[in-house]
Amino acid sequence: MIRAGKSKRAAIALGAIAVVAVAVAPASEAGKSKPKKGPTIKVADDFYSPTAVTVKPNTKVKFKWDPSNLDQHNVIISKGPKKIDKNDFKSATGTIGIKFAPVFEKKGTYDFLCSIHPDVMKLKVTVKK
Repeated sequence: MIRAGKSKRAAIALGAIAVVAVAVAPASEAGKSKPKKGPTIKVADDFYSPTAVTVKPNTKVKFKWDPSNLDQHNVIISKGPKKIDKNDFKSATGTIGIKFAPVFEKKGTYDFLCSIHPDVMKLKVTVKK
């Protein structure tokens, strides 16, 4: 009887360890891979540079506000592939120091503009293999 009780406790302990091991599995094992580093887009008075880029899926594009800016700017998606979360492609508004680096996972064309200067600040990001 004592022997059966010990093996039952051992089985329970091993089961608990297995549950913990599954719970702490790294994200990369869950199917997500780290995004590739892509181009940097300059956000300046009153333009993006460059105005068009092409990247592969799962690429992070960094937007950098120019330190000489006098005006406030933002980056807002105006059109993109279906079933994307547009909030993932909308920056804060400011003159300098804004950090914005969306990851482009889905193939297609993403059109951006500055909501303050929509006639002159336009950008196209194309995602393809």
